[in-house]
Amino acid sequence: MDGRKNWIQGLTLVLCVLLLSLNLWQFRQISDLRGALQSMETNLWMEARRLDERVQVVQQVVNDAEKLVQDWELRSVDVDPASKCLRVEASLQLKEWREDTQVQLAVVQGTDTRQAAMSGGAGLYTGVVDIPVNSREVRLLASVSAGGFRKEEDLSAWDSAFLLLPVQCHGWGAAGPEYTRDAEGNGVLAVQSCNAELAGFEGRTDLPQLSGQAFRLRRNGDIAAEKAAMPGDAVGQYSCGDLSAAAGVGDQFILTFFCRDASGLGYEFYLYGWSIGENGIEDARSPAPKADWPRLSWN
Repeated sequence: MDGRKNWIQGLTLVLCVLLLSLNLWQFRQISDLRGALQSMETNLWMEARRLDERVQVVQQVVNDAEKLVQDWELRSVDVDPASKCLRVEASLQLKEWREDTQVQLAVVQGTDTRQAAMSGGAGLYTGVVDIPVNSREVRLLASVSAGGFRKEEDLSAWDSAFLLLPVQCHGWGAAGPEYTRDAEGNGVLAVQSCNAELAGFEGRTDLPQLSGQAFRLRRNGDIAAEKAAMPGDAVGQYSCGDLSAAAGVGDQFILTFFCRDASGLGYEFYLYGWSIGENGIEDARSPAPKADWPRLSWN
């Protein structure tokens, strides 16, 4: 009886070992299958991405082949204080042209379209068009016509005409700010080591002649402190020491950089903003600073 019991226990143990081995083998098979599926999924994703890139290249080639404008550039941007417009000069090179080919430069801003004839020949044309400085969502187009043929091509687009101003602020910095308040509740906000870097439109290094360069600390919209900017080692670089002004709870402060070009147009660029709360300095919630700045003054 004991022998049969031992035999059954041994058989049970053998079956358990076989079942465990089978489970381990199945687990390994499932793991291998999961790894293979993951590898296949990765390969499919990479292949789809490569295919998408090839499709984009083909589409770009097709689009480029259909374009009449081979190349173009903005040659200059000047400010006309009388009309408060940017006078934008552009040039373009056509792939194909005829003796009767005519080209017009067009600026579209909402429902408003301004056009100007471009002069030239042999495929190379230049023209000047006016853009109001307060324009938003600006599109620049070229209209090419010859005989009964006419086609418009987009050259570029900008969120704002401010991006075409001949003076742009591309870099800035400041240490601080620091806020101190005495026992009577009188507070002072101070910033140190202010700096700004200017460039021409579309990142060009050339700048018009400037004057009146200064850093301003505005409190609730009004100038609370101002200091002349010192030129740096490179063209367009400016800095100043510290700026400070009396500050109370609820006050809004903005650090700006101001300059004026030879036409008399003043540019004021937003650098930083803060507000004073019960616990000290808070980030200012300036309304749409990118859309509202720079602020221009025409006198």
